[in-house]
Amino acid sequence: MEKDEFVQVYLISLGATIDEVKPFPALFYKLTGKKGKPRLFESPMKLFWLETVLGTLSWGFFMWLFVWQFIGLDIIQLYAALFFGITTGAILAIKVKRKAKRLKLYQWDKWLKDKKFT
Repeated sequence: MEKDEFVQVYLISLGATIDEVKPFPALFYKLTGKKGKPRLFESPMKLFWLETVLGTLSWGFFMWLFVWQFIGLDIIQLYAALFFGITTGAILAIKVKRKAKRLKLYQWDKWLKDKKFT
């Protein structure tokens, strides 16, 4: 078992969910093959802004693909896409911040040294 897999299993045994131990955005890391740190160790503000941008763009793209191109684009739909991105970003940031605080997780590198995962 690789170190990253072992860390994920260890964090799940502490009470984290599978989504919280994956790097963000998971699809990027899966496609590039890079190893990222779990979401629990990311800055909540960074997660908020990334999810806001990615959520707004993905919602807007799929709504345009399936709906807006047939009925026309209105400013209300753009506001709805932005609202979706901000809401999902806030939910992700709050969820990660609460879980990291509950599990007493701190900086990634320091945590790896303290748990002797390096």
